Amino acid sequence: MMKYFAWSISLLVGLMSLGQEMLWFRIISFMLGGAPFAFALVLFFFLLGIAFGASKGKTICTRYSNLFFAGGMVLICAGFIDIAIPFIILQISQDHVMVLPLCVCIILIFFVAALKAILFPIVHHLGTNIANGKVGASVSKVYFFNIIGSTLGSLLIGGILLDYVSISSMFILIGIVCILIGSLMIIKKSVSSIITVIMLGCSCFYLVDKHTNYIFKTLYGKDEISVDTYVENRYGIIHIVNDDKEGIKNIVLGNNMYDGMINIDPDNDINDLNRLYLLAAVHPNPKKVLVIGVSAGAWTRALSSFPTIETIDAIEINKGYIDIIKQYPVVSPILNDPKINIHIDDGRRWLKRNSSKKYDLIIMNTTYHWRSGTTNLLSQEMMKIAENSLNPDGILAFNSTRSPDTLKTAQSVFKYAYWGKLGFIYASDSMIKIDEVVAKDRLDKLILDGKPLFNEESKQRENGAYKKTLSTQLLTLDEFEKLQNLGRDLEIITDSNMITEYKYGLLGKK
Repeated sequence: MMKYFAWSISLLVGLMSLGQEMLWFRIISFMLGGAPFAFALVLFFFLLGIAFGASKGKTICTRYSNLFFAGGMVLICAGFIDIAIPFIILQISQDHVMVLPLCVCIILIFFVAALKAILFPIVHHLGTNIANGKVGASVSKVYFFNIIGSTLGSLLIGGILLDYVSISSMFILIGIVCILIGSLMIIKKSVSSIITVIMLGCSCFYLVDKHTNYIFKTLYGKDEISVDTYVENRYGIIHIVNDDKEGIKNIVLGNNMYDGMINIDPDNDINDLNRLYLLAAVHPNPKKVLVIGVSAGAWTRALSSFPTIETIDAIEINKGYIDIIKQYPVVSPILNDPKINIHIDDGRRWLKRNSSKKYDLIIMNTTYHWRSGTTNLLSQEMMKIAENSLNPDGILAFNSTRSPDTLKTAQSVFKYAYWGKLGFIYASDSMIKIDEVVAKDRLDKLILDGKPLFNEESKQRENGAYKKTLSTQLLTLDEFEKLQNLGRDLEIITDSNMITEYKYGLLGKK
């Protein structure tokens, strides 16, 4: 009976520990805006905590005879700390910028990992059969169940439960499970007590609010920002916020970083949709369009004004944005537009699975080039996949977020590549030129909700999309390098070198 109990604890502690590591990664990644070193930071302090905890667990095994009691007390202590974590983070994030919450979280990662690691030597002592000489077999079985639990923790919590349970609630539920298991270790381990604990655990899971929002209620380091809408799922955290100081509304934040704006007003082109309208000015007859990264839908909604478009395939990896779009009438029509097909998928994966489809325009309003995973959209390999999916004279347009290496990368795949407003890149195997007369004629034909997108008043506004579109200068690679005087040779981004994320990323050189 004892060995089965030890195996069960080994499995459950592994499940909770590795599941909690996934939660910590989400939190630290949110604090750092998706920086690629977030996982390494979490893993370092998590493993450091495990090493420290295992060492202390060995000491407990040599000093205490009642290991069930000692292990139970450790788990109960760990459980109460787990429950307190969301409230601790909420408290420190209300009055401080990101640095202090980040430091506190690192300390908590180490501490909670250490507490759970203390149980590992204890369950080995409890589950090892020395009397019959099968020490190796007994140890391997404890390891086996711990590995099974660790694997399940990552998959179950990170891959499934976070779609239904918030990160704050997950910490609370893990804490409750720790307390219940710890109590079971201390009391008499009878069948009735095990059934009682299981029933209590099921009751707690049922009664605890699955959507509490303590951790992300406050946006770290963003004063005078009010949250209008909030969505949390396993793909990330979405906030729609208002800048109360500047009077700017409906700013979209994906994992605590700017991800667009719910605005299609051509008179006040605050989110620079002119970069999209330029495609209407330079492409004579776009019919099939692919949008990678729908976000809150403003770009897709504006794109629907192109009169010649027949089909728009819009790819978005985070289904939470669909819930956002439903709540804002300015963009919600894209959900019912028969021309628009929204697919919840990874953009690059979708392109590879649908390689037979060809498009006149492929548009990616890509996130910051230094964020984790952005290489998947900016690399030479991705450019080649996109080129294969373009019709003759087709255009790939994407946001470089001012990374000059993206222009070099596009030029390595396409015959022509240009640097536009705010570093938006336009690449094609045909030359792209802005003819003002032709551009004006095409912009005049843009129709949204049955009305011309640009009226005469719109055309006169200095901050309007019409004038900003016509004033765009497209720079070739040579022109851009001469103008910028970067002081270094531009490099080609590949899946292997990931230079935008590391070498020239958030903490790298420019």
